[in-house]
Amino acid sequence: MEILGLLDTLESMILDGSKIPLTKKILINEEKVLSIIDKMRLVAQGGGGFAKGAIVSRQDGLNEKAEIKKGIAQAEKETVDGRSQEEAKSVEVLQQAYQMAKEIRDGADKYADEVLANLEATSTRILRTVKAGRDRLNKTVAVGEKQ
Repeated sequence: MEILGLLDTLESMILDGSKIPLTKKILINEEKVLSIIDKMRLVAQGGGGFAKGAIVSRQDGLNEKAEIKKGIAQAEKETVDGRSQEEAKSVEVLQQAYQMAKEIRDGADKYADEVLANLEATSTRILRTVKAGRDRLNKTVAVGEKQ
């Protein structure tokens, strides 16, 4: 029954471990896990062959330690690769947004120039009409004064 208690302890350590963002991996205290695994082996062996069990246990612990380090390194690499890809995609999206904004500004400037050119042409025609009307009025007034 002691092995069930050790399994519960191991499970709680896993559940309480720090999660690595963007992965399904967690960080746990290596020494505590290896210690619990050693205790589990001793309980499973019934305490017999203590020295042999300790040697085998330590070798297995070293193997597990290497696997854990390898897993952590892989998780870190995946996280960095994921961030690099996300950052590259973010830069690309920003560049596209800046390009679209530039095209919109250019289009708005072109439209404004067309509207202002049309307004200038219309204003010029109206000004010519006003001047022509004033000239006619002045000629009519001048002819009326001569009479």
